Amino acid sequence: MIKSSAPTRIDLAGGTLDIWPLNLFFGNAPTLNAAIDLYATVELTPRKDKRIVLRSHDLKLEDSFPSLNVLPEKHPLELLTRTVKFYAPKSGLEISTNCKAPQGSGIGGSSALSIALHGALNKFVGTRYNKQEMIEIARNIETQVIGVPAGYQDYFPAMFGGVRSVNPGFVGIDTETLPVKPKELSQHIVLCYTGKPRNSGINNWEVTKNALDGDNKVIRHLNTIRDCSVEMCRLLKKGRISGIAPIFNKEWKARKQLAPNISTPRMEKIIQSALKKGALAAKVCGAGGGGCVAFIVPPKKKQSIIDELDCQGGKVLPFQFVSRGHLNKFQ
Repeated sequence: MIKSSAPTRIDLAGGTLDIWPLNLFFGNAPTLNAAIDLYATVELTPRKDKRIVLRSHDLKLEDSFPSLNVLPEKHPLELLTRTVKFYAPKSGLEISTNCKAPQGSGIGGSSALSIALHGALNKFVGTRYNKQEMIEIARNIETQVIGVPAGYQDYFPAMFGGVRSVNPGFVGIDTETLPVKPKELSQHIVLCYTGKPRNSGINNWEVTKNALDGDNKVIRHLNTIRDCSVEMCRLLKKGRISGIAPIFNKEWKARKQLAPNISTPRMEKIIQSALKKGALAAKVCGAGGGGCVAFIVPPKKKQSIIDELDCQGGKVLPFQFVSRGHLNKFQ
């Protein structure tokens, strides 16, 4: 058996600009994120016959197919079916997946699961691809699944771990680990799940199209997001955490202007209650419309803010930032 796992992430700055070709129009700005220990896991077990068995524990879905040749392209487990078809294993197998990130949480669960899946299948068929190639393949397959261009940022913390800058260029995408201690950063951030998204949140493809169509308002807010990302990257490259809260807050305000539905009345109530208790900044993770809110907090006030979020009906998710990325184990 191959046991493969990859961490999810909290996005710090620069999201939406990780969708091609937006990065080209906004100076190839970095996207900043950090891996957390809410892992996506894949267990791959070989079979002696040709049958393909797929199970998703968190989605409570399971299906079985007599052979690779009859795997459908459209399926509730389409990310799994398309990825298995791409690697084209010569023998049958069973794949079981799970993710500690709540559904719709906005912390990169599907991308982490995809990296774990690619890691297991790549090893199973004989290590055909390196890490950068697996990221590119994963992004292309997820684009097929969701029907619009997928951003690239979420695959890098899942593959490499750590506090990370993801840097698009004219030839590929580079990445670097920032000199911030994960343990220290963990003391400054609280993650609160507010429930599965029900509203539309931010539609990154709509934002992309509007920017390409020359919408001045959208371009202005994306310029702000770019500036925040560049400024935060400068601080984190110096190992500084203390100065990121105002940038975090500024980026969140610009993101809300891009898509008011990214935040819900419930989220706004939870955010305001935490700010009153001493939180320094907050923003909704990922596309929003529900899901998780990340708070930057003074370490001495962290527990009282957690208690307040619990009182407001939020579900605080215990986590730590981690240096490790994707990992395969064998049994």
